[in-house]
Amino acid sequence: MKDEREKINEQVKIMEAEQEERIIGYFIEEAKYHLNTIEQGLIYMSNTIAAPEMIDEVFRAAHSGKGGAAMLGINKIAHKLEDYLTIMQNCQEVVDKKLEYLLFRLIACKSCKVR
Repeated sequence: MKDEREKINEQVKIMEAEQEERIIGYFIEEAKYHLNTIEQGLIYMSNTIAAPEMIDEVFRAAHSGKGGAAMLGINKIAHKLEDYLTIMQNCQEVVDKKLEYLLFRLIACKSCKVR
């Protein structure tokens, strides 16, 4: 009886590990997509700032990425990125070269963690 319970527990652990691996794989694929959207918005920062729909698209990508990261308990950087993008949405005149640089560094950091 004990051996059978141990076998079942072992099988459950294997299934949980496989499921976790699949979830992480899905997150990485989704994160790459969202990071690409954010990166394109930052590369064309002046165009993005001039077009509210582009800022919204970048913000949605950051928000979606933050949601996925939160499920895995790694949303600290994603939360900061969303905060900065909120500033861009609300106060377009505060975006300067220093903020652009910091956002690019943040994206580079997130990209390294995802890849």
